Amino acid sequence: METLATLLAHDGSPPLVYLHHPHHSASAVRAQLPPVAAEADLIELHTPRLLYAGVLARVAASRGAEREGEVATWDAFVRGLREVCSTRTANGASAANGSRKGKGRAIDDLDADASTHLVLVFTRAERLKSVLGPIWTALTRLSELANLPATVVLASALPWDDVRPARSDAVEPVMVYLDPIRRDELRDALLLSGSTHPLYPRFVDLLLASLGQLAPPSEVAFAADSLWPLYTATLPAHAEQELLGRAPPEPDTPPLSVSVKLLTDLKHQLSLALSVAAESLLPRTVGKADFIRALNPLSSDGTPRPLTARAIPRPPGLDLPLAAQFLLVAAYCASYNPAKSDVRLFGRGTGPDGKRRRGGGVRRAGYGRTRVGKVPQRLLGPKAFPLDRLLAMFASLYAEHAARPEDLESDGEVAVTAAQIERKRARHAERDEQWEDEVDALAMSVGLWSLIPELEAQSLLKRTSPVDRLDNIMLRCEIDYEGTKTLAKGLKITLDEYLYEAMA
Repeated sequence: METLATLLAHDGSPPLVYLHHPHHSASAVRAQLPPVAAEADLIELHTPRLLYAGVLARVAASRGAEREGEVATWDAFVRGLREVCSTRTANGASAANGSRKGKGRAIDDLDADASTHLVLVFTRAERLKSVLGPIWTALTRLSELANLPATVVLASALPWDDVRPARSDAVEPVMVYLDPIRRDELRDALLLSGSTHPLYPRFVDLLLASLGQLAPPSEVAFAADSLWPLYTATLPAHAEQELLGRAPPEPDTPPLSVSVKLLTDLKHQLSLALSVAAESLLPRTVGKADFIRALNPLSSDGTPRPLTARAIPRPPGLDLPLAAQFLLVAAYCASYNPAKSDVRLFGRGTGPDGKRRRGGGVRRAGYGRTRVGKVPQRLLGPKAFPLDRLLAMFASLYAEHAARPEDLESDGEVAVTAAQIERKRARHAERDEQWEDEVDALAMSVGLWSLIPELEAQSLLKRTSPVDRLDNIMLRCEIDYEGTKTLAKGLKITLDEYLYEAMA
């Protein structure tokens, strides 16, 4: 951060700085920002009104003033910045005149006090596109458009090439790369802020060896606070137990004897919690208190708990309408299947009984397993897909697996003669056609389309195309495999049969 501090140390700092921190979380970067900066988090300020009003309030607070009220437009935001700076300049000038008449302070000190240079820091800057839309590039020219001495710092874990607008109407920033923290530095920081118990250095070494490469430093510190009570839960009474928050020991209690056997036993005791922490604790799918309670090796009365009784409780299932569940299953398949496999997996085929079914007839799990040297799509993450592809997959899944109305169900008539067989086949074909017409009407209905913004609001789907684009809408599925498999099981769908690269 010395480079950023040097750039912001004087009023002649560049108008745009891009801080790339791929190895650090936004909260860790925020703690290292200079005190003169007005910081805005794009997670908290997620609408234009909130962003404009929040930035003005923070700028005013950094200059010893207060500002309230809504700011709805860019022009009002720029006027507000000018008002804050002009107020500060007038106050600084009057203070300077009074000082010259009285004590005669140095002119340099007065200029420093009356400095009007703005430093605006936007953390998670990659979200500016979704918060402000195309107008976000005006922030990169704030000093020029507002005619103010200002520096805008965009902080993001993504590189500038992924944040840069497609029209190239943003100025090129001064690039600042935040180097990853070294292992010895992280260890020293954990030891400084952690316990003074004699076992804590050994615990930190075990933690860094297991999770040091999986999370940023702030997340490792959070994991240390959660795992330390589990690591020391079974320690016998010893002289240093007061450092663990326990009752003071007896006067004749000996100090803890650190041996190889003790360290080995504690390591095996923490192995389950370490593996669960990487899957549940760090992604914040479970809270700290619930994590400690579920994996504590001792029960409330102090007796050992068996390993089978220690498990993280599963989160509650998704309470969604039936059509929304089919939409999410279809969206997952669209995100992880190549488009060339849609006809094979979701097309129409003739089954052994002569009846036409969805899915290309007989399917098998694991169809299209990847070639040697090709990275599976489930390791690369979800891909974006067009809306019409999602609706086509939804119609295919819904037509085959949803419950039909009673009047469209197959009758129980036993056909014997050729004429009866032909009439029965004609009735089945007519009912299938009526059912498909109903499914197509559902797929193009307003009710189904209104479910997509609701799923976006719940972070189950994500729109990757601009919000103002009405054609060629691109979406991406944000639900994981286990969640999708749970939904598919409730719908009586074998998910692996519809995946090009089967998970199982």
